[in-house]
Amino acid sequence: MKIGYITKQNPLNRKAYSGTHYYMLKALGKSFEEVVPFGPVDSNYKIIPKAKGRLLRLLTGKVYKYQYDIGLAKRMASIIDQKITEHQPDALLASLMNPEMAYVKSDVPFYLTSDATSVLLNEVYGSHSNLHPLSIKEAIHLEKKAFEKAAKLILPLQWLADSAMKDFGVPSSKIEVIPYGANLDTEISEDEVEQLLQHRRQSSKVKLLFVGIRWEEKGGSFVVKVLRSLLEKGMNAELNIVGCEPDIPNKPEGINMIGFVDKETEEGRTRLDQLYKEATFFIMPTQAECVGMSFIEAASYALPAIGSETGGVPEAVSDHETGLICRSSHTPDEVADWIMAVRKDEQRYSNLSEQAYARYKSQMNWGNWSRKVKDVITLLH
Repeated sequence: MKIGYITKQNPLNRKAYSGTHYYMLKALGKSFEEVVPFGPVDSNYKIIPKAKGRLLRLLTGKVYKYQYDIGLAKRMASIIDQKITEHQPDALLASLMNPEMAYVKSDVPFYLTSDATSVLLNEVYGSHSNLHPLSIKEAIHLEKKAFEKAAKLILPLQWLADSAMKDFGVPSSKIEVIPYGANLDTEISEDEVEQLLQHRRQSSKVKLLFVGIRWEEKGGSFVVKVLRSLLEKGMNAELNIVGCEPDIPNKPEGINMIGFVDKETEEGRTRLDQLYKEATFFIMPTQAECVGMSFIEAASYALPAIGSETGGVPEAVSDHETGLICRSSHTPDEVADWIMAVRKDEQRYSNLSEQAYARYKSQMNWGNWSRKVKDVITLLH
């Protein structure tokens, strides 16, 4: 079977969509006979809705998202139709392309995958909290139209599936929930897991790992307070910050600013692998998150994770089974107490680690995702 894989960005670029397009393409290539990348799909027409957005922002103070412009969606659909004619695929998988697929004219069946609906983005992200009414209207129109035309929605989260059903009227029979995998090249074996756990248990230091570009949005300030609490309680602890170099007032001891690590380089991939292996806990009590790819990556290294009750995080981190879900009522001291209690109980720490890795191996990996996607597409084709 020949699959057309549609993305706005170049799927060979590991930086695009945090590497998800790249690893998705790589996984599809192992399950299907032929996969043709259609990306990048772009149109110069976007300068018009961008200008429209600047004007509306000036006049109303509201944000107009040019990505939801119907005129742009029609032109992007035309480009996709041309690529379909050129490559003649048997089916299409469009990633993060809901608006652009709404006006595709081809009869080739297409499947949609995405990390959020426009409704969820409006609820979760501050950047979507001040949208112009026209932008909201166009987004819902385009997504609803795309959902109606799609053969199936292949979604990574039940949170997302619930929105598709509740906000867009998509029947449950048209939705498959299949978790994404980790955007990493390295996959450790079960033998390596045991070696890592032995090393972590024997280490006198608790190493917290934070991976995120947007420091405040991802809960960075809260993490620093957790570290400070651990130090005040006498715990030998440190925090490695990857992805950003924030300005931290009254910075406590034990903070290491790693900065941006480039996954496109061998050096960057090796460095990230080392940081995950050396960590004791992954921590990112984010205020806004969809899939939570970093939590999946942590699970692939058998790392207990500390996340938050937002977006798809509770589906990536099973509370008290593979880590801790912080509620809004949790204080940094309470999180620090949880870390100390788990750290002092070797069996409890091992259970959290092993269960995180087991969930990764059984559900949250790209091999599992691509096999199930193939089952869905071949069943309907």
